[in-house]
Amino acid sequence: MVRRTVIALVIAATLAGRSAAIAQTPSPAAPQMPAWDADFSLGMISNSGRDEGDDQEHSSVHAEARVDFGHYWTQHLKTEVGLAFLNRWEDYSYETVPIPSGRGGNYVFTNNSLRMVAVTPTFTYQFFENQFAHPYVSAAARVSLFDIHSSRYAQTVTQNGVTSTVPALDRTSSKVIVRPVVAAGFKSYLSEHAFVRTEGSTMFGSDGSPHIALRVGVGFDF
Repeated sequence: MVRRTVIALVIAATLAGRSAAIAQTPSPAAPQMPAWDADFSLGMISNSGRDEGDDQEHSSVHAEARVDFGHYWTQHLKTEVGLAFLNRWEDYSYETVPIPSGRGGNYVFTNNSLRMVAVTPTFTYQFFENQFAHPYVSAAARVSLFDIHSSRYAQTVTQNGVTSTVPALDRTSSKVIVRPVVAAGFKSYLSEHAFVRTEGSTMFGSDGSPHIALRVGVGFDF
């Protein structure tokens, strides 16, 4: 009887020690989400003609190269900043030049050579966790920095029998325009940290009209 009791106590002590050891073993740590990401993309963007300095509202389409840097505050919420570059392009505007007689004026055309750089601070919400494709939605403000070179030759115009000379123009100016943007897209992972990013966005012009942009690029988490 005593022998059985001793054996039972030894077994109980062994099981209790093993249970305590299991309880003290730390559980595997959850995988750490990357804190940052960066990507480079190419795309097409539609701008408002009035924003570009034209006197008439229309849309002009340009190629765009863009880099983005983002920081994850949670697994879903991210802030990022995009920097976009557009090639220089040509446009024109017209203005009324008064004639000396005071009887109205005449239209003259000015050639405008434009270059734009855009900075886009963005708030992004990304759906899902540990998935191949992560859809997301974004709200942003696009800050467009325009560098404009305006030029025209000296011209002689005649109106109502009155002839006048319009002087040549060679002027460089700049302006800043801020427009709201909404976007949606996907981050599709090629490996643990490398991904392809596709996005469509809408920017609203000065009259509230929408202007569409599409882009696709590659990036990585770190």
